Amino acid sequence: MGDGVELWLRRAGGPLLGGLFVMALAVAREHWWLPLRVLVLLAGVAGLVMCGVETWRLVRGGESASAALDRLEAEAGAGEDR
Repeated sequence: MGDGVELWLRRAGGPLLGGLFVMALAVAREHWWLPLRVLVLLAGVAGLVMCGVETWRLVRGGESASAALDRLEAEAGAGEDR
């Protein structure tokens, strides 16, 4: 269970938090030009959609959580070696 939560946090948690932050920024900045606020708000919504897409991929994927975590750590390790 813990592997699944860690995998979700790594894959989908980032877009979720990023999307919420960007949406809060768009709502909080009252002095911004309205079309800019709408664009920033839409960027936040896109982050939330990406979170949903990643969650759907994780739920529907046939790979176990521990195998997916091992693959992600191997990819991160290979990226650091370059």
